[in-house]
Amino acid sequence: MNPLTKRFIVLFKYTIICLLAIAAVEYFKYSTKIHYDWFHCTPVYEPISSSNNIQKIFAVGGPSCDKRGQIKTIIKRIGRDFPVNTERKSFCVIENKSLPYKHYPIENGNKGEPGYYAFIASTGDHDDMEILADLCQSASMFNI
Repeated sequence: MNPLTKRFIVLFKYTIICLLAIAAVEYFKYSTKIHYDWFHCTPVYEPISSSNNIQKIFAVGGPSCDKRGQIKTIIKRIGRDFPVNTERKSFCVIENKSLPYKHYPIENGNKGEPGYYAFIASTGDHDDMEILADLCQSASMFNI
């Protein structure tokens, strides 16, 4: 066999191996993007009622979304979504004590109850602050 032909065969083999490695990495990136909820906690906002501006925030997700992951997601989302210098906000974080620390509620798409949830309101509206104080009960109130 010609030495030039051997070089082309080796080059072809290495090219195929590199393309397979790139395809494996791209497939992994695609599958983690499609199944984002499986790997991360997703924050969910719910308004308490249409008459006030109080929101309930909680996190749901896959196996990595235990109580620790939920509280990290909630606090991080509050820090990102409500800038400190534009409007003052007050919030409280409440633990759902009926759930164990590690719970992975993935059954037929049901993500179960959140381990932590937070209520957040604007400090400018006194009526909202009274409702927020009632919702938070004995939990600590934080101001940003």
